[in-house]
Amino acid sequence: MKQPDLDRFVRERLEPRELPAGLSEAWLTERMKGVAGYSLRLARTLHSERSPYQQIDLYEAAHHGKVLVLDGCLMMTELDEFIYHEMLAHVAAQTVGGPKRAVVVGGGDGGAVRELLKHPTLEHVTLAEIDERVVRLCQEHFPDVACGLEDERTSLHFGDGAAYLEAQPESSLDVVLVDSTDPVGPAEALVTEGFYRQIARSLAPGGVLVAQTQSPFYFPGETVQIHATLQQVFRYTTMFWAVVPAYLGFLWTFCCCSQERDPLAALGGLPEGLHKTLGTRYYSTEMHRGSFALPPFIQACLPEGHCQRAI
Repeated sequence: MKQPDLDRFVRERLEPRELPAGLSEAWLTERMKGVAGYSLRLARTLHSERSPYQQIDLYEAAHHGKVLVLDGCLMMTELDEFIYHEMLAHVAAQTVGGPKRAVVVGGGDGGAVRELLKHPTLEHVTLAEIDERVVRLCQEHFPDVACGLEDERTSLHFGDGAAYLEAQPESSLDVVLVDSTDPVGPAEALVTEGFYRQIARSLAPGGVLVAQTQSPFYFPGETVQIHATLQQVFRYTTMFWAVVPAYLGFLWTFCCCSQERDPLAALGGLPEGLHKTLGTRYYSTEMHRGSFALPPFIQACLPEGHCQRAI
């Protein structure tokens, strides 16, 4: 789908409508620690396979469009994927201001790459994804999410993201995005101090890391631990958030990190009208600034010394 078609797809699902007749009674339910769940009514199964790394399932849902599920965890829906990908990519890129070289670790759907490529200064981005099958299936079933993977400025590296970063020259990158799955299995290596130190080494002066850091409602321990680990490595570690309806709890957090660039100090220099410049549907100048304001209950959980401003 092109951008106008995507806009129409989302708009139609925000309006009252009748579900198509003869719809399947199958539901996809993601359960969180046995205490909560999130369910989508499914229209049909598009694909199912076991890769060398994980179970990959693709469905068409009754309301959310196409859906990507990895090892039983909902990763992405057509309806709201733009929210997560826009916030992950543009907060980092605008904090740097004119990034030229970037790496996305994980993110095999290609959404983060698509958003980074909207920045005209970007000369090259590498997607470092361990599971090639995720990338190929998303290119087939989510072409408008994965469209940036065929851009001449994009390179694909299939393998361990941590090893890829370790091999990068010092001070060679402006932006690193960690778009990983939940920190279990192969993704466990992407939340360690050693991994973050490799990122810090590879970032140029003023370079920025943004990593997704889970839900503070259902993964409070993981969220706090990731931020505490990042704080051991980076001078500036600042949480921001977005509302992602497809993720249980809706409120999803990220951390913007840098050795030299304070994400909060950069807020005042943001250009106005960024949603028009970038063609975004969730991210904007105002959303960028507002996303760094945290409710007191979240601030109280963060490690001492964490850079933040209160609502």
